[in-house]
Amino acid sequence: MSSRLKIVTIGPFPPLRGGISDFHESLVNQISKKSDVKVLNFKSLYPKILFPGKSEYGNSKSGFKNVNTILNPLNVLSWIKGKSLIRENNTDKLIISYWSFFFIPVYMFLLGSVKKENRYVLFHNVISHENKPFEKFLLQRFIKIIGHCIVMNNYNKELILKINPKANIISNFHPIYEIPYSDNSNNNYKADLNIKTEKTILFFGLIREYKGLDLLINAIALSRNKIKDLKVLVVGENYESLAKYHEMIRANNMEDSFIFINHFVDKDDIKKYFLSSELVVLPYKSASQSGVLSLAYNFNRPVVITDVGGLSDYVSDKKSGFIVEPDPEHISKKINMFFEENLFEMMSKFIKDNKKIFSWESFEKKLKLYE
Repeated sequence: MSSRLKIVTIGPFPPLRGGISDFHESLVNQISKKSDVKVLNFKSLYPKILFPGKSEYGNSKSGFKNVNTILNPLNVLSWIKGKSLIRENNTDKLIISYWSFFFIPVYMFLLGSVKKENRYVLFHNVISHENKPFEKFLLQRFIKIIGHCIVMNNYNKELILKINPKANIISNFHPIYEIPYSDNSNNNYKADLNIKTEKTILFFGLIREYKGLDLLINAIALSRNKIKDLKVLVVGENYESLAKYHEMIRANNMEDSFIFINHFVDKDDIKKYFLSSELVVLPYKSASQSGVLSLAYNFNRPVVITDVGGLSDYVSDKKSGFIVEPDPEHISKKINMFFEENLFEMMSKFIKDNKKIFSWESFEKKLKLYE
């Protein structure tokens, strides 16, 4: 197709904060190289009563200008306004970011703006972390009207096929976020955080029960007798009380081993924490894929991930990191091996040499938007 496509993308977009917003922005920056793109953004994602964080907005703003911030999942008039914009645009393709059943009604309404074969839905999660009883009922109706279900791991693919065996699925991957940085900054960042060891572990992102911070704390209790000078950076806004985690740390006399930085981290500040760390640990109890894993690879940081959801699709075991059971003893053993055998340089080089397969250009090609 020689002429530029007219594409509308729908989902959270900066200054709305979070991994899905960041992903949406990176996707738009890529596809706008070949197509004319309009973004339909949300004014607000959740009623205040349902949002556990401090603010839905961050400080980062996008350089992309064609953004229409009009949608409200609880305001049908905003849906009608969104549908009018899509139709007046003579839209060729519609791409929606999906992660929670809460948005199915507005998304089903907006999908009606274009023919089924031009409807693309990018599933960050299929089943949400809350996993409500009526969720699958809504998903059955939603998936039925989607032309192309885009997934980024086999786990989500299988979930969709269980709900609708006839679903048309595009198997893709989670690209690596591209945040520029200099390796020379490492020591400065460590000094800013008062870290004097080369044995620093990072736990990054929203703190919620399923993220497994308790598993990591118990793993560190096992590891610190073998690995001296371990430091753990726990960075991210908490969506639950931190009291139980601090109590676990106190019970094991590990206050000196943990640094908590509990606020949302804007994109410009992310590098400080990754470059201050030698190892990123994702001790999740459940997951689909992870933007934190993508960030770790951007900074060439090896990882320890639990074998849940689709996380293992992205890790070459013993090369870019370790795949373990969601159990403190297993996590501890791999942390010990990483530092005892001085694996940082080898694993970091492997990541640097192999991460090109996760480029945004490759992601766009797999969508087959231009065929």
